[in-house]
Amino acid sequence: MAIDDQHTDGLIEGRHEGVPELRALRRRLLLAACQGQARRIMALDPDFVDWPLSDVEVLDALALWGRRGGRLELLSPSYEQAHRQHARFMQWRLKWDHLLRIADFDPGEAGPDWPTSLLVVVGGEASGALRVLDFDHGRALFSRAATERQAAVELFDAIAQRSSPGWPLSTLGL
Repeated sequence: MAIDDQHTDGLIEGRHEGVPELRALRRRLLLAACQGQARRIMALDPDFVDWPLSDVEVLDALALWGRRGGRLELLSPSYEQAHRQHARFMQWRLKWDHLLRIADFDPGEAGPDWPTSLLVVVGGEASGALRVLDFDHGRALFSRAATERQAAVELFDAIAQRSSPGWPLSTLGL
């Protein structure tokens, strides 16, 4: 990558390799989206285990961003592992759940691109799409190109249309 491809937010377009790099990239993108006045943040993942959902700095940034009208949308076929992995996120949700749209879906409805993982930011300086290409090796592609971002939004929205509300804060039993 040329130096011009690196933005001040530390997000470099192109391929990224390795699970630690992918985790760091997701964190940087979420923080940049919150600071950069994004209108919409969409996240799609099989389980959200390797996401910074319990990172204090990310949660604080999401809360501040949400106060300004932002909304985080999460899609997954199962939140069971995320529920166990992200206790801090569950606590945060007690106060900030109104900033979230969380839904689940049948993986069979996701289409030929499944399984995939997306983090899409629409609006603001951090607009872009991060797509995981290979889960086992943490290979991902980050692009700020409008065409890539639009394709990711369309995939996310197509799955969201076939989803239902998911991951309740509590399970009520009788």
